[in-house]
Amino acid sequence: MTNFERLGPSPKMPNDGERDSVVGLYFRDASRYEMLTEATERRLSRKLTRCYRVISAELMLPDDTPQTFRAVIGSLGDACAFSPKCRRAFHLANACRSKLIQSNLRLAVHIARRYNQQGIPMSDLIQDANVGLIKGAERFDPTKGFRFSTYAYWWISEEVKRCLQRGVRLVHTPENVVEEIRNLQKVSLRMHQSLGRVPSQTELARALEATPSRIGLLRALARREISTDVPLVEDGSITLGDSLGTGERASPEHKMSGRDHRRALKAMFSELTDREQAILSRRYGLGLSEPDTLQAISDDMGISRERVRQIEKVALRKLQALADRPEALYRL
Repeated sequence: MTNFERLGPSPKMPNDGERDSVVGLYFRDASRYEMLTEATERRLSRKLTRCYRVISAELMLPDDTPQTFRAVIGSLGDACAFSPKCRRAFHLANACRSKLIQSNLRLAVHIARRYNQQGIPMSDLIQDANVGLIKGAERFDPTKGFRFSTYAYWWISEEVKRCLQRGVRLVHTPENVVEEIRNLQKVSLRMHQSLGRVPSQTELARALEATPSRIGLLRALARREISTDVPLVEDGSITLGDSLGTGERASPEHKMSGRDHRRALKAMFSELTDREQAILSRRYGLGLSEPDTLQAISDDMGISRERVRQIEKVALRKLQALADRPEALYRL
């Protein structure tokens, strides 16, 4: 008897509240695929075995190559470059793999529903259960004589447990880091029971043969994320995000404001003569490393310092008049 058969012929149907949800719709779609009988699965396994042998012979793979989809089909590359017999075997192996996955979707849903009350959305649990099912299908060796549902059960359960370990984090934690966190938590619990207190970071580092800084990083990654939308007052008018300062970094509004100021200045300068634009730009260092003196401008333009000052005053008066009439800026 397989694990799936011990679970019962069919997972429990969603309740009324779930029936019209995404999970309910997915469950109905998964229920369309019939479970494989023992005889049907044996025939499917024989087909896979023949396909893997044909492809292995075509590729001249070593005799000790595992007869799995991942090891054999993964070595194939572009199937179109091989013989028609090899291509037929490739397409048949893909069809058998799809059949194994589809006929066990209800098993994945059933295992996911067992962990439904642990704070993780059901859709996420089902998604990871399906990932485990696909991994199992790609690593299943039909020559070993095991039922696929028995083999896939472990892969599905492990993937769902990894989902629970990751939690509802917005930032995905790599699988190797998840394993480190799980190991840290196990060792921490064991040491807490033996010492009668919470072990220090140094003690954990010694037990895990890691550096204290690595233990600190893993502890930080294990903490739950906090949403910036968490309300700080009862009416929800102030959230955590409202209280977070930007430090010395300019806010997006500040950058947009600077861009608008430059556009407005360019529009206002277009109302001045070329000489007035040149003098104001040099006097105030617009586009330059530093402002120029009246004497430097006078020498370059061949006019007196007083004349430069007069042109500057007239230009500033024009700009002031434009600034006093904001509606004029919109027409520029």
